[in-house]
Amino acid sequence: MFLLAGGRVVTPDGVLDPGWIRVAGDVIDAVGSGPVPEHPEVDLRGQWVLPGFIDMHVHGGGGASFTEGTSDQARLAAAFHRGQGSTTMLASLVTAPISELEARAGLLAGLADDGVIAGLHLEGPFLSPARHGAQDPRHMIAPDVTLFERLNAAARGHLRVITLAPELPGALAVIHAATSASVTVAVGHTDATAEVTMAAIDAGAAHATHLFNGMRPLHHRAPGAVGALLDRAEVTCEVIADGVHLDDIAVRLTARAAGSGRLVLVSDAMAAAGMPDGSYRLGSQRVTVAGGVARLLDDRTAIAGSTATLADVVRHAIAAGLPVPDVAAAASTTPARILGLAGRTGALRPGLAADLVVCDDDFRPSAVMRHGEWLTGPSS
Repeated sequence: MFLLAGGRVVTPDGVLDPGWIRVAGDVIDAVGSGPVPEHPEVDLRGQWVLPGFIDMHVHGGGGASFTEGTSDQARLAAAFHRGQGSTTMLASLVTAPISELEARAGLLAGLADDGVIAGLHLEGPFLSPARHGAQDPRHMIAPDVTLFERLNAAARGHLRVITLAPELPGALAVIHAATSASVTVAVGHTDATAEVTMAAIDAGAAHATHLFNGMRPLHHRAPGAVGALLDRAEVTCEVIADGVHLDDIAVRLTARAAGSGRLVLVSDAMAAAGMPDGSYRLGSQRVTVAGGVARLLDDRTAIAGSTATLADVVRHAIAAGLPVPDVAAAASTTPARILGLAGRTGALRPGLAADLVVCDDDFRPSAVMRHGEWLTGPSS
């Protein structure tokens, strides 16, 4: 058992300044404010303490990828993001032939078995070619229940989220099948109208994949998927608040419309996250990174994921004007609830895993703890 004290501790009930956290083994034993009950072993004065980040949408980082390569390379990608504060994450795959997705899902399921990742996110192949973004439209297909069941079986119970375009034929049947299998259905890479999106939500779709990006633009007489997703209280909305994918005004407006319980911050990071400019891959697509912005080599207008970590997104969201407690909820607490992990992690609260990120005044991570062990920082 040891004590962290003196920092500004961000809890679901507000910021404790100064606050303290007592860790027992791999869990948080107690959280409090003011005078500490004993001599602290780690002095965090002048720093922020946030719950470990939970990234629901990440394709890779540190030069490694979840979408291609070996199991060891996928582990490197996960380790890179853990060191940057994402103590929990899904491995996101992009559109590819079904056989390749099955093989990839099986490989990543092994990492989930070992606790390296919290599960899989299929961003494809049931997406709209009209809004393909940086994904390969050649392999996009209409939603099919049999194919969904094959992919779900390949993931061996670790499929957590699937993104689809609800306007495609067969979408409602797959939504029903996925929700029956306890898989969260996200609307994304879609040209759907508001009416079609509303029908998908009625059928069980409950999340938005990178709101605004890969969607029909919001219009005051044709609100499209963006308007419908923001309008429905049961839908959580993820945004890539990296300063590239969205203007900060759009981030602030989304935060106000969704509220702290519906907003989700994600990185959508690819292998280039944390790496220098150069050439990379996102699935089958060739990507070039210049000035930290990833774009398709063959279509420089298409942003190809991000080079940001979730810590970068958290820092940018706070700089854009979002309150720190709301950002902590969007980066940790709400994703934990969506993934069914709220009883294990996602907040600085007694009984939950000792997953936390210590940040300086600029919200740059200076230490990361996962399951009570320092990955980086004071005792690493």
